[in-house]
Amino acid sequence: MPDGGSAARRSIGRLAVATLLASLAGCGRGPAAPAAGGRPNVLLITVDTLRPDHLGCYGYARDTSPNIDAFAKDCVIFDNAQTAAPWTAPSLLSLMTSLYPSVHGVVRFNDPGQMNERVTTLAEVLKKHGYWNAAFTEGGYAKPQFGLKQGFDVFPLNEGDLPHNHWSNIEHTNRLPQNVERTLVWLKEAQGKPFFLFFHTYQVHAPYVPPETFVKPFRPGYDETAEHAKLAQVIQGWLDTHEIDADGVRLILAHNMHCGAGNGPEGAGLPRKAKEYGIDSLDAERMAFWRDLYDGEIAFTDSELKRLLDALEQPALRDNTVVVFVSDHGEAFGEHGTTQHGSVLFEEDLHVLFMLRAPGVAPSRVKDLVRSIDMMPTALELLGVAFDKTRLQGRSLAPLLRGETLAAEPTFSHAISRRGHEGHAFTIRDGKWRFVWDDDDKTGALYDLESDPGELHDVAAQNAKIAERLQGLLNAQRGVDAELTKRVSGPVGDYMLDADMRKQLRDLGYFGDDPPPPHDDQSK
Repeated sequence: MPDGGSAARRSIGRLAVATLLASLAGCGRGPAAPAAGGRPNVLLITVDTLRPDHLGCYGYARDTSPNIDAFAKDCVIFDNAQTAAPWTAPSLLSLMTSLYPSVHGVVRFNDPGQMNERVTTLAEVLKKHGYWNAAFTEGGYAKPQFGLKQGFDVFPLNEGDLPHNHWSNIEHTNRLPQNVERTLVWLKEAQGKPFFLFFHTYQVHAPYVPPETFVKPFRPGYDETAEHAKLAQVIQGWLDTHEIDADGVRLILAHNMHCGAGNGPEGAGLPRKAKEYGIDSLDAERMAFWRDLYDGEIAFTDSELKRLLDALEQPALRDNTVVVFVSDHGEAFGEHGTTQHGSVLFEEDLHVLFMLRAPGVAPSRVKDLVRSIDMMPTALELLGVAFDKTRLQGRSLAPLLRGETLAAEPTFSHAISRRGHEGHAFTIRDGKWRFVWDDDDKTGALYDLESDPGELHDVAAQNAKIAERLQGLLNAQRGVDAELTKRVSGPVGDYMLDADMRKQLRDLGYFGDDPPPPHDDQSK
């Protein structure tokens, strides 16, 4: 398809121009923040991998989220929010910078690199206006080293949070209770100071290992102890005899996203056996099991977050805090031939939770298509903080909060994680239309979400002019991104450990007085 021409470029130009670190006394205290002119606090709650269509407040039939649903009653709920990327590192930085991944540059998988310090983050803007900033995350791709640390006074590391160990959140699961606890401790210390608090949990992310009590409402016959005993017996028999029946293969594969079954020696030869028995990689029974576990994770997360949400009801916080509640991306369960996230650009991965509660803002539902990159300018306008709009790609949604209208704008997303190799795919969503372009295959596809909400049928051939227009807009956006990168960003660097991070790692027992080599320490 052709480029789309100068009209498209002009159009886009208008759119774009206990094992945790326990020293809370050390990480939670610091010099008192300067006065911020009475501006409200800001709390950004991010739940990794959370699909909004699995929450009651977004219409889900299962009772996964009673506490989030109760909180949502006081919020503006954005029904059609889209993330800039379907995996954590680039999506979080787009959220924090109001820049698309192509501009902030943290796009490589699985080693994203460190964002150029020329990029300005929300935390840096607020710090200049006297805010005391803290971030509490659970490792993985939410570690400070990718660029998230810019502007934060407090950003403690966790066990396993070495620079090139991108899976510390998977190696150390169920960190949510401790993360909530240390966040509550910090909140008590921060009372009376204007603050920006970033809270991120990986709890919903695979592996799905919620406590059994949170799975049973969705899978009444679930007995984890009995099932694991059976699983251990099947694995041992398979290793001893090199024989396994179809039910045994299904059992091992089903627990891959629960306890990692199939990732050890028992995985050798398992794909061959699955093929021999005709077991599909997206077996419907297995997908149902994973959804039940996933919903259990959401229910457990909802239960733990209640402590944080309850803390926000204190008058000093409720009446003076802007709360933004988001997810960074969704999760796939076979809708487009893949599971989890990162490799496809469809609603199951790109549609995200976006709710906002602010003093003086009435609860409502917004149907407009909005973007994760709109969070930063919206928050800044609500706080009355001036910002340079030319350095941001999002726009403030404050008019929508006032019941006013905003002109429709498309949203763009970028995926570079792909099964088997690093791919480069882009999408534009414009109203009911989604156009997906794959740079590797040089192919495009068009979907009509109004008549085909599952995005299963490519209608580019029947709507060639629409596909051509959207590809033109996409190409023009990529051109704008390239120019903006020169002005506000720059090359992505390697991870650097500052003195504070080095001390935290030393306190966690990773190395002595000497700094680690730049590409050492459990690289993967």
